[in-house]
Amino acid sequence: MKNRVHILQVKFILRSLNLPDDTLFSRLLPYLRTSASHSYWYNLTSSPLWRVCCNQDIEHLNRQTFRIICRKYLEDLFHQNCQRTRTKLLSACRSQSTIDPILWLPMTSIERSRVVRWRLGWLPGGVPKLCVYHPTDMLIRSHAIRCLHMHQRLQMPSTEPDPLSFLLNKLSTKRKNGALKHSSSTHSAWAVRWPTICQILFELDYLYHGKIPSETPSLGTKLVNWLSKN
Repeated sequence: MKNRVHILQVKFILRSLNLPDDTLFSRLLPYLRTSASHSYWYNLTSSPLWRVCCNQDIEHLNRQTFRIICRKYLEDLFHQNCQRTRTKLLSACRSQSTIDPILWLPMTSIERSRVVRWRLGWLPGGVPKLCVYHPTDMLIRSHAIRCLHMHQRLQMPSTEPDPLSFLLNKLSTKRKNGALKHSSSTHSAWAVRWPTICQILFELDYLYHGKIPSETPSLGTKLVNWLSKN
């Protein structure tokens, strides 16, 4: 949200600089641009994004150039935040800014809800609870990875801290004729991976509500069928 505020602030500054000369604001602008004015407009110029824009020729800064600057600014901030110690969820996401395919790939509403919640780090119960299988341990994200044997079931090395997020990052973001841009062998791999991912999140949902998972329903069939047709 803070980044969105910075973008809106710079847009306001740019609009104010391009007002017609006969407007009242443009007449006041020479004074507002000085530090002595203590104006809100002058305070906006301390925005980090505006300082980046000042490296360009402001008089010839068009909409397309501004979009490029904003995108580069957001990407740099993203990579900086990923290097911080308390950004485990962010570092588990994709390295580039794009629409995550879990938002548009065919799946049931409950499957999408579970995948998105895992992405966001939201617990199904809202608050960590004691694990049904391990009554002395809280069922937090890291414990769920160990308790549900995600590394073994997803055939991932134990050195990967979040195997489920790692595989979700492998979903292609590009489409070709309405389908994911993957090879046939990759489609075959996802026909095995995806039901396993859905099964793990299904069990996790039950455990967070203090129940042993019931008989497994048919999970992940929408995406598997869609991949087989494409």
